[in-house]
Amino acid sequence: MTDLSPTHLRHETRHLLRLAAPVIVSQFSLNALALISTAVIGRLGETQLAAVAYASATYYLGFIVLVGVMLSVGPRVAAAHGAADPRGVARTTRAGLLLAALLAALFLPLAYLAAQLIGPHAPGGIRGDLAATYLRLYALGMPATLIFSALRGALEGTGQPRPVTAVALSAVALAAALSPALAFGWGPLPTLGVAGAALATVSASWFSAGALAWVARRRLPRQPVPRAEVLNELRALLRLGWPIGLTLGAEGGLFTVTSLLMARFGPQALAAHNVALQVITAVFMVPLGLATATGIRVAQHAGAGDLRRSRQAGLLGMALAVLIMLTVSLTYIFSPNAVIGVFLNVNDPANTAVVRGAASLLLIATLFQAFDGLQVTANSALRGLQDTRWPLLISLAAYWLIGLGSGSLLAFGLHLGPRGLWFGLTAGLCFAGATLLARFLRRTHPDRARAA
Repeated sequence: MTDLSPTHLRHETRHLLRLAAPVIVSQFSLNALALISTAVIGRLGETQLAAVAYASATYYLGFIVLVGVMLSVGPRVAAAHGAADPRGVARTTRAGLLLAALLAALFLPLAYLAAQLIGPHAPGGIRGDLAATYLRLYALGMPATLIFSALRGALEGTGQPRPVTAVALSAVALAAALSPALAFGWGPLPTLGVAGAALATVSASWFSAGALAWVARRRLPRQPVPRAEVLNELRALLRLGWPIGLTLGAEGGLFTVTSLLMARFGPQALAAHNVALQVITAVFMVPLGLATATGIRVAQHAGAGDLRRSRQAGLLGMALAVLIMLTVSLTYIFSPNAVIGVFLNVNDPANTAVVRGAASLLLIATLFQAFDGLQVTANSALRGLQDTRWPLLISLAAYWLIGLGSGSLLAFGLHLGPRGLWFGLTAGLCFAGATLLARFLRRTHPDRARAA
């Protein structure tokens, strides 16, 4: 088919959803590790939840940047697989694992240093000792997360997403059992509190890395590759991955700095922010998985020289992401306690202020969630066109200038408090979504297809 008829649209939708479904499940499963930890810690008390929120803000920035760099493995493996080059698949997989090791070696000392600093310098009302303990332990799972990311990219790049989903779901089951058991001291186990929740997540992360390594050893090509070729591939992964990592880091950094600024309004405000953030992060896994599939479809059509279908695939993915986010936002308006109740006992009078604060922030989230779905899908679609530098610049302007600037002004200059910071998030995400969409339309316009 060369037309863009309704028949083709249905065909494209089926392909997109078939590709996106297992990726979305995997994203949900991986995010569930953090959700389980937050839910368990929420039962320990407001003090523990605020301390973990402060530590998580520090961890998350490094996490999002490094995992973003690891996203370079999938496209490189897919290119080798599409060219029927098993040696290339093996080369990229090994380079990906080497990249994971190097990034982990960089991250761990920095995480330990950050834990040393936040302990004695936490804002008033935040238990610095709890935050430092949680960060030190939770960071031990980063090497496993990066290894899992490399192997995931290799398996998905060769058209094998289902084993990734199965392993991710198994890790969630393990975390769901271990986290409350170690935090509350079930049976003969000691009561470890915040440390127990962190250790449970770390254990699940290493389980997933080990299980996926076992799967990859049996499913991926195993061919000898000279060290020089692996090192050259490592450099190629870095060239492709650093703009992706910084782009994701620009957005993640906005949320991290917002969390750190939120601590200035006290532990209740920070706990409410953390609960609301966990909710929107969980929902974000759907457009994130859809964005990955959209980028692949855009790249496939662009590689075939069919820019019209690239344009339609990208716009279709964006439209689906926006529709999903708008639908989910309705729950924040009509039943906020239902989603907040996953993390807190909404019937406990001691949590009244936190529940009210989280509900207020979720109401603001209804203003930006559609644009959040739009920006992540548009970003991935541009990545499918090998356009990564401009999206990085757009993200830096959107999140650090517009988002953080307006949020700080509203929160502290105009005294809107926590809501002001979230209005800043809204401004940044809306600008990013609209600008990235315009960039995609420009790049896929028949008269300007060669513009960069």
